[in-house]
Amino acid sequence: MAILGKTRLRRHLFGRQSSLGTAVAAQRAYPFAGTPTPNLNWLEQEGDFGSLYPVVPRYKGAPDLNFTLNDNALAYNDLPLPFAAFFGNAETPSGAGTAKTWQWQPDGLGSEEFDPFTYEFGDDADGTSGKPNDWEQYIDGIATSLTIVSPDQGAGVLTAALGLKFSDLRYAGSTDIPPAGSVPSIADLPDRFPTRVYLKDCTVYLDSDGSDVGGTQLSSAVHKFNLALTQEVDEKRYVDGTQSFAVEAYGRGTTRINLAVTYAKTADTVGVGSESDAWSADDPVARYFRFAFESTVEAETAIPYSWEFTMPARYFQREHGEIGNNSVVILTAEAFLDDVLGYPFETTVVNTLAGADL
Repeated sequence: MAILGKTRLRRHLFGRQSSLGTAVAAQRAYPFAGTPTPNLNWLEQEGDFGSLYPVVPRYKGAPDLNFTLNDNALAYNDLPLPFAAFFGNAETPSGAGTAKTWQWQPDGLGSEEFDPFTYEFGDDADGTSGKPNDWEQYIDGIATSLTIVSPDQGAGVLTAALGLKFSDLRYAGSTDIPPAGSVPSIADLPDRFPTRVYLKDCTVYLDSDGSDVGGTQLSSAVHKFNLALTQEVDEKRYVDGTQSFAVEAYGRGTTRINLAVTYAKTADTVGVGSESDAWSADDPVARYFRFAFESTVEAETAIPYSWEFTMPARYFQREHGEIGNNSVVILTAEAFLDDVLGYPFETTVVNTLAGADL
Protein backbone atom coordinates (compact mmCIF):
# COMPACT_ATOMS: atom_id res chain seq x y z
CA MET A 1 0.00 0.00 0.00
CA ALA A 2 1.29 3.48 -0.88
CA ILE A 3 2.19 5.78 1.99
CA LEU A 4 -0.98 7.52 3.20
CA GLY A 5 -1.53 11.07 4.35
CA LYS A 6 -0.55 13.04 1.27
CA THR A 7 -1.05 16.69 2.15
CA ARG A 8 -1.94 17.54 -1.45
CA LEU A 9 -4.92 15.19 -1.15
CA ARG A 10 -6.54 17.03 1.76
CA ARG A 11 -10.09 18.21 1.13
CA HIS A 12 -12.49 20.57 2.88
CA LEU A 13 -16.16 19.64 2.36
CA PHE A 14 -19.18 21.63 3.58
CA GLY A 15 -22.95 21.25 3.60
CA ARG A 16 -25.57 23.60 5.09
CA GLN A 17 -27.74 22.00 7.76
CA SER A 18 -31.46 22.65 8.15
CA SER A 19 -31.21 22.57 11.94
CA LEU A 20 -28.74 22.27 14.81
CA GLY A 21 -27.63 18.83 15.80
CA THR A 22 -28.37 17.09 12.50
CA ALA A 23 -25.35 16.42 10.32
CA VAL A 24 -25.80 16.47 6.55
CA ALA A 25 -23.81 15.17 3.61
CA ALA A 26 -21.44 17.69 2.07
CA GLN A 27 -22.58 19.61 -1.00
CA ARG A 28 -19.34 21.23 -2.12
CA ALA A 29 -15.55 21.20 -1.79
CA TYR A 30 -13.69 24.43 -1.00
CA PRO A 31 -10.06 25.40 -1.70
CA PHE A 32 -9.23 26.24 1.91
CA ALA A 33 -5.77 26.14 3.41
CA GLY A 34 -5.20 25.13 7.02
CA THR A 35 -6.31 22.26 9.21
CA PRO A 36 -8.83 21.89 12.03
CA THR A 37 -7.46 21.93 15.58
CA PRO A 38 -9.91 19.86 17.64
CA ASN A 39 -9.63 19.94 21.42
CA LEU A 40 -11.76 17.33 23.20
CA ASN A 41 -10.91 19.00 26.51
CA TRP A 42 -9.43 16.11 28.46
CA LEU A 43 -9.38 17.68 31.94
CA GLU A 44 -7.17 16.83 34.90
CA GLN A 45 -8.83 16.50 38.27
CA GLU A 46 -7.30 18.70 40.95
CA GLY A 47 -6.74 17.09 44.34
CA ASP A 48 -4.31 15.16 46.54
CA PHE A 49 -3.63 11.61 45.39
CA GLY A 50 -0.44 10.63 47.23
CA SER A 51 1.74 10.52 44.11
CA LEU A 52 4.01 12.81 42.11
CA TYR A 53 2.52 11.31 38.96
CA PRO A 54 -1.08 11.19 37.74
CA VAL A 55 -3.19 8.52 39.44
CA VAL A 56 -6.76 8.99 38.20
CA PRO A 57 -7.40 9.37 34.48
CA ARG A 58 -8.42 12.63 32.86
CA TYR A 59 -12.08 13.15 31.99
CA LYS A 60 -13.80 14.81 29.07
CA GLY A 61 -15.33 18.27 29.21
CA ALA A 62 -17.24 20.16 26.55
CA PRO A 63 -15.02 20.26 23.44
CA ASP A 64 -13.33 23.36 22.07
CA LEU A 65 -13.83 23.19 18.30
CA ASN A 66 -12.76 26.63 17.11
CA PHE A 67 -10.29 27.20 14.29
CA THR A 68 -9.60 29.29 11.19
CA LEU A 69 -9.46 28.24 7.54
CA ASN A 70 -7.91 30.45 4.86
CA ASP A 71 -8.93 31.09 1.27
CA ASN A 72 -5.84 32.38 -0.50
CA ALA A 73 -7.53 33.29 -3.80
CA LEU A 74 -11.15 34.24 -3.20
CA ALA A 75 -13.70 33.26 -5.86
CA TYR A 76 -17.29 34.47 -6.33
CA ASN A 77 -18.80 31.00 -5.89
CA ASP A 78 -17.00 30.65 -2.55
CA LEU A 79 -18.46 33.85 -1.04
CA PRO A 80 -21.90 32.53 0.04
CA LEU A 81 -20.40 30.07 2.55
CA PRO A 82 -18.70 32.64 4.82
CA PHE A 83 -21.61 35.10 4.64
CA ALA A 84 -24.19 32.39 5.37
CA ALA A 85 -22.10 31.01 8.23
CA PHE A 86 -21.76 34.51 9.73
CA PHE A 87 -25.16 36.15 9.08
CA GLY A 88 -27.42 33.10 8.74
CA ASN A 89 -31.11 33.67 7.97
CA ALA A 90 -31.35 30.67 5.57
CA GLU A 91 -30.95 32.88 2.51
CA THR A 92 -31.42 31.33 -0.92
CA PRO A 93 -30.51 32.89 -4.25
CA SER A 94 -32.81 34.32 -6.87
CA GLY A 95 -32.40 33.84 -10.60
CA ALA A 96 -33.97 31.39 -13.03
CA GLY A 97 -30.90 31.10 -15.25
CA THR A 98 -27.30 30.24 -14.45
CA ALA A 99 -26.75 33.57 -12.68
CA LYS A 100 -27.74 33.45 -9.00
CA THR A 101 -28.13 36.49 -6.76
CA TRP A 102 -27.42 36.08 -3.05
CA GLN A 103 -28.07 38.81 -0.49
CA TRP A 104 -27.52 39.29 3.24
CA GLN A 105 -28.85 42.31 5.12
CA PRO A 106 -28.82 41.82 8.91
CA ASP A 107 -31.31 43.95 10.80
CA GLY A 108 -28.83 44.74 13.57
CA LEU A 109 -31.12 43.26 16.22
CA GLY A 110 -29.96 39.66 16.04
CA SER A 111 -33.28 38.28 14.82
CA GLU A 112 -31.67 36.08 12.15
CA GLU A 113 -31.29 32.39 12.92
CA PHE A 114 -27.85 30.87 12.42
CA ASP A 115 -27.10 28.73 9.39
CA PRO A 116 -25.14 25.76 10.80
CA PHE A 117 -22.83 23.73 8.56
CA THR A 118 -21.41 20.23 8.59
CA TYR A 119 -17.70 20.15 7.74
CA GLU A 120 -15.68 17.12 6.67
CA PHE A 121 -11.88 17.09 6.57
CA GLY A 122 -9.38 14.45 5.59
CA ASP A 123 -6.97 13.15 2.96
CA ASP A 124 -6.35 9.89 1.10
CA ALA A 125 -6.74 7.85 4.32
CA ASP A 126 -10.43 7.68 3.49
CA GLY A 127 -11.50 4.08 4.13
CA THR A 128 -11.56 3.05 0.47
CA SER A 129 -9.70 0.11 -1.09
CA GLY A 130 -8.72 -1.34 2.28
CA LYS A 131 -7.29 1.93 3.61
CA PRO A 132 -8.03 3.09 7.19
CA ASN A 133 -10.41 6.05 7.50
CA ASP A 134 -8.93 9.10 9.24
CA TRP A 135 -11.61 11.62 8.24
CA GLU A 136 -13.19 14.00 10.75
CA GLN A 137 -16.75 15.33 10.74
CA TYR A 138 -17.65 18.57 12.49
CA ILE A 139 -21.27 19.51 13.17
CA ASP A 140 -23.15 22.78 13.77
CA GLY A 141 -20.50 25.06 12.30
CA ILE A 142 -20.99 28.83 12.33
CA ALA A 143 -18.61 31.73 11.69
CA THR A 144 -17.41 33.92 14.54
CA SER A 145 -15.08 35.95 12.34
CA LEU A 146 -14.50 36.73 8.69
CA THR A 147 -11.67 38.83 7.29
CA ILE A 148 -11.40 39.75 3.61
CA VAL A 149 -8.16 41.40 2.58
CA SER A 150 -7.10 42.98 -0.68
CA PRO A 151 -3.55 42.90 -2.02
CA ASP A 152 -1.20 45.87 -1.63
CA GLN A 153 -2.03 47.40 -4.97
CA GLY A 154 -5.29 47.83 -6.86
CA ALA A 155 -4.97 44.75 -9.02
CA GLY A 156 -4.64 41.27 -7.48
CA VAL A 157 -6.98 38.66 -6.04
CA LEU A 158 -8.56 39.03 -2.59
CA THR A 159 -7.90 36.60 0.26
CA ALA A 160 -10.10 35.59 3.19
CA ALA A 161 -9.84 34.02 6.64
CA LEU A 162 -12.89 32.31 8.13
CA GLY A 163 -13.04 31.74 11.89
CA LEU A 164 -15.34 28.80 12.64
CA LYS A 165 -17.02 27.38 15.75
CA PHE A 166 -18.45 23.86 15.90
CA SER A 167 -20.60 22.07 18.45
CA ASP A 168 -19.61 18.45 17.98
CA LEU A 169 -16.87 16.26 16.49
CA ARG A 170 -17.20 12.80 15.01
CA TYR A 171 -14.21 10.73 13.90
CA ALA A 172 -14.28 7.92 11.33
CA GLY A 173 -11.58 6.07 13.26
CA SER A 174 -13.48 6.19 16.55
CA THR A 175 -15.50 3.47 18.24
CA ASP A 176 -17.27 5.89 20.59
CA ILE A 177 -17.84 8.95 18.38
CA PRO A 178 -18.28 7.63 14.80
CA PRO A 179 -19.57 9.95 12.06
CA ALA A 180 -23.23 10.47 11.34
CA GLY A 181 -23.29 8.85 7.91
CA SER A 182 -20.37 8.00 5.68
CA VAL A 183 -17.38 10.35 5.41
CA PRO A 184 -16.12 11.58 3.08
CA SER A 185 -19.64 11.88 1.76
CA ILE A 186 -18.72 13.20 -1.70
CA ALA A 187 -15.74 12.83 -4.02
CA ASP A 188 -15.87 16.44 -5.23
CA LEU A 189 -12.84 18.67 -5.71
CA PRO A 190 -12.95 22.50 -5.59
CA ASP A 191 -13.99 24.35 -8.75
CA ARG A 192 -11.47 23.72 -11.51
CA PHE A 193 -12.13 27.05 -13.25
CA PRO A 194 -13.09 29.53 -10.51
CA THR A 195 -13.95 33.13 -11.27
CA ARG A 196 -11.82 35.06 -8.83
CA VAL A 197 -12.48 38.36 -7.06
CA TYR A 198 -9.89 40.88 -8.31
CA LEU A 199 -9.24 44.26 -6.73
CA LYS A 200 -8.79 45.67 -10.24
CA ASP A 201 -12.52 45.06 -10.78
CA CYS A 202 -13.56 47.15 -7.76
CA THR A 203 -15.16 50.60 -7.76
CA VAL A 204 -15.39 52.51 -4.47
CA TYR A 205 -18.25 54.86 -3.66
CA LEU A 206 -18.29 57.16 -0.65
CA ASP A 207 -21.14 59.44 0.35
CA SER A 208 -22.19 61.67 3.23
CA ASP A 209 -25.87 60.71 3.37
CA GLY A 210 -27.58 57.33 3.46
CA SER A 211 -30.05 58.38 0.80
CA ASP A 212 -27.15 58.96 -1.62
CA VAL A 213 -25.25 55.75 -0.98
CA GLY A 214 -23.47 54.52 -4.10
CA GLY A 215 -23.77 57.89 -5.82
CA THR A 216 -20.25 59.32 -5.57
CA GLN A 217 -17.26 57.43 -6.90
CA LEU A 218 -13.95 57.93 -5.12
CA SER A 219 -11.25 58.05 -7.80
CA SER A 220 -7.45 57.70 -7.59
CA ALA A 221 -7.60 57.55 -3.79
CA VAL A 222 -7.98 53.96 -2.51
CA HIS A 223 -5.00 51.58 -2.59
CA LYS A 224 -6.46 48.64 -0.65
CA PHE A 225 -8.85 47.63 2.14
CA ASN A 226 -9.34 45.18 4.97
CA LEU A 227 -12.89 44.12 5.92
CA ALA A 228 -13.12 42.44 9.33
CA LEU A 229 -16.32 40.96 10.79
CA THR A 230 -16.47 39.52 14.32
CA GLN A 231 -19.29 38.38 16.56
CA GLU A 232 -19.61 37.04 20.07
CA VAL A 233 -21.51 33.76 20.21
CA ASP A 234 -22.85 32.02 23.33
CA GLU A 235 -23.08 28.24 23.42
CA LYS A 236 -26.30 27.13 25.11
CA ARG A 237 -26.53 23.71 26.76
CA TYR A 238 -29.60 22.83 28.82
CA VAL A 239 -30.26 20.18 31.43
CA ASP A 240 -32.30 18.06 29.06
CA GLY A 241 -30.85 14.61 29.57
CA THR A 242 -29.24 14.59 26.13
CA GLN A 243 -26.10 12.80 27.36
CA SER A 244 -24.19 14.84 24.81
CA PHE A 245 -21.80 17.79 24.86
CA ALA A 246 -23.36 19.13 21.66
CA VAL A 247 -24.66 22.71 21.76
CA GLU A 248 -28.45 22.98 21.83
CA ALA A 249 -28.58 26.62 20.73
CA TYR A 250 -26.33 29.52 19.81
CA GLY A 251 -26.92 33.05 21.05
CA ARG A 252 -25.71 36.17 19.22
CA GLY A 253 -23.75 38.84 21.08
CA THR A 254 -21.81 41.98 20.18
CA THR A 255 -21.06 42.16 16.47
CA ARG A 256 -18.48 44.44 14.89
CA ILE A 257 -17.73 45.14 11.25
CA ASN A 258 -14.63 47.25 10.68
CA LEU A 259 -13.35 48.56 7.37
CA ALA A 260 -9.73 49.70 7.16
CA VAL A 261 -9.10 51.69 3.97
CA THR A 262 -5.61 52.60 2.80
CA TYR A 263 -5.79 56.01 1.10
CA ALA A 264 -3.36 57.90 -1.07
CA LYS A 265 -2.87 61.47 0.08
CA THR A 266 -5.33 63.55 -1.93
CA ALA A 267 -7.62 66.47 -1.18
CA ASP A 268 -10.37 63.89 -0.55
CA THR A 269 -8.40 61.99 2.08
CA VAL A 270 -6.22 64.52 3.99
CA GLY A 271 -6.68 68.14 4.97
CA VAL A 272 -9.74 70.22 5.80
CA GLY A 273 -12.97 68.75 4.44
CA SER A 274 -11.37 65.34 3.88
CA GLU A 275 -11.83 61.83 5.26
CA SER A 276 -9.09 62.57 7.79
CA ASP A 277 -11.03 65.67 8.81
CA ALA A 278 -14.06 63.42 9.44
CA TRP A 279 -11.87 61.17 11.63
CA SER A 280 -10.68 64.15 13.71
CA ALA A 281 -14.10 65.80 14.18
CA ASP A 282 -15.40 66.41 17.69
CA ASP A 283 -18.66 64.70 16.78
CA PRO A 284 -18.52 61.39 14.84
CA VAL A 285 -19.21 61.84 11.13
CA ALA A 286 -21.24 59.22 9.28
CA ARG A 287 -19.73 57.96 6.04
CA TYR A 288 -21.51 55.65 3.60
CA PHE A 289 -19.31 53.14 1.77
CA ARG A 290 -20.02 50.91 -1.18
CA PHE A 291 -17.36 48.63 -2.63
CA ALA A 292 -18.59 47.16 -5.93
CA PHE A 293 -16.74 44.37 -7.77
CA GLU A 294 -17.71 43.42 -11.32
CA SER A 295 -15.86 40.61 -13.07
CA THR A 296 -15.02 40.46 -16.75
CA VAL A 297 -16.50 36.93 -16.70
CA GLU A 298 -20.24 36.47 -17.19
CA ALA A 299 -22.37 34.28 -14.92
CA GLU A 300 -25.05 34.42 -17.60
CA THR A 301 -25.30 36.28 -20.88
CA ALA A 302 -24.95 40.01 -20.11
CA ILE A 303 -24.84 39.31 -16.33
CA PRO A 304 -21.28 39.40 -14.95
CA TYR A 305 -20.13 37.81 -11.74
CA SER A 306 -20.21 40.54 -9.09
CA TRP A 307 -20.00 41.32 -5.40
CA GLU A 308 -20.75 44.48 -3.51
CA PHE A 309 -21.02 45.48 0.11
CA THR A 310 -22.53 48.62 1.59
CA MET A 311 -22.03 49.91 5.10
CA PRO A 312 -22.70 53.07 7.07
CA ALA A 313 -19.63 53.66 9.20
CA ARG A 314 -17.76 56.13 11.38
CA TYR A 315 -13.98 56.50 11.51
CA PHE A 316 -12.27 55.81 14.82
CA GLN A 317 -8.61 55.20 13.95
CA ARG A 318 -5.94 56.77 11.71
CA GLU A 319 -2.50 55.29 10.98
CA HIS A 320 0.44 56.12 8.74
CA GLY A 321 1.91 53.75 6.18
CA GLU A 322 3.85 53.54 2.96
CA ILE A 323 3.22 52.06 -0.45
CA GLY A 324 6.30 52.21 -2.61
CA ASN A 325 7.91 55.62 -2.12
CA ASN A 326 4.75 57.36 -1.02
CA SER A 327 3.17 57.90 2.37
CA VAL A 328 -0.42 56.73 2.82
CA VAL A 329 -3.01 57.01 5.56
CA ILE A 330 -5.06 54.09 6.86
CA LEU A 331 -8.45 55.08 8.20
CA THR A 332 -10.52 52.47 10.01
CA ALA A 333 -14.28 52.85 10.26
CA GLU A 334 -16.84 50.91 12.30
CA ALA A 335 -20.25 49.97 10.91
CA PHE A 336 -23.34 51.16 12.77
CA LEU A 337 -27.09 50.58 12.54
CA ASP A 338 -28.24 53.48 10.40
CA ASP A 339 -31.74 54.89 10.73
CA VAL A 340 -31.89 55.85 7.05
CA LEU A 341 -30.70 52.58 5.52
CA GLY A 342 -32.18 50.47 8.31
CA TYR A 343 -29.20 48.12 8.45
CA PRO A 344 -25.53 48.10 9.54
CA PHE A 345 -24.25 46.12 6.55
CA GLU A 346 -25.53 44.71 3.28
CA THR A 347 -23.84 42.46 0.77
CA THR A 348 -24.94 41.03 -2.57
CA VAL A 349 -23.18 38.34 -4.60
CA VAL A 350 -23.97 37.35 -8.18
CA ASN A 351 -22.45 34.00 -9.14
CA THR A 352 -23.48 30.58 -10.45
CA LEU A 353 -23.88 28.76 -7.12
CA ALA A 354 -27.35 27.25 -6.71
CA GLY A 355 -28.96 27.23 -3.28
CA ALA A 356 -28.87 23.41 -3.13
CA ASP A 357 -25.09 23.48 -3.55
CA LEU A 358 -24.32 25.53 -0.43
